[in-house]
Amino acid sequence: MKIRLAAVVIALAALGGCSTPPGPDPATPAPTLPEDAIAYDDLLSTDREFPYDNTCDQLSPGTIAEIGGSDTHVLSGLAGPEGCAVEFYTAELEELWIQAQSPPNPSEPRYFPLVWNGEINSSTYHRRLLLDGRYYAVETIDFLGGLPGCYLTVDTGSPNALQFRGIVPEAHATGYGQLNPAFTNYEVDHAGTARFMEDNCPTVERAAVALLRDIDPDGGSLATS
Repeated sequence: MKIRLAAVVIALAALGGCSTPPGPDPATPAPTLPEDAIAYDDLLSTDREFPYDNTCDQLSPGTIAEIGGSDTHVLSGLAGPEGCAVEFYTAELEELWIQAQSPPNPSEPRYFPLVWNGEINSSTYHRRLLLDGRYYAVETIDFLGGLPGCYLTVDTGSPNALQFRGIVPEAHATGYGQLNPAFTNYEVDHAGTARFMEDNCPTVERAAVALLRDIDPDGGSLATS
């Protein structure tokens, strides 16, 4: 009996060790994250100040031009600025929205782990990735106004997360068929959804990497400042 109990304890200890995510110590500039970190549900993290002010003020004209944007405007809400829209108005991308995402309630200290583990924003597509090697990130599909869009949520090591939303033109979206489950009796076109995300998310990723240089210089999920 003692032998069996010891074996169970050893097995549990081994599983606990396996659940510890790999990664370097926090630093500034932010360190590179190991590729196998995406296999772990738990995250290494810091608790630094959120780097984005939810306006367009941090974005330089040079960066906007670099990513193919033409202009920007603030997304306004009743309580004030709610983010920034970078204008493209091409056949494939109308706007790219940049917004802070806060924890949904006081019992949740951070927003990003909820997305990482599929607890929110993960209805029909969920992909973990490391953005620019320094940020934990997740891609999900959402349907603002009924149309599909690639949503890239980025962990800055803060209670809030940073989200980049690709807003596509209606003519572009319809080329993929009806992907919104709300209009298909909740039957999911997994192949069509994957094709949409594989086609459209790389543009959002490239833009996000460039914009993060303005928003979060030397930053990353394990940055200390």
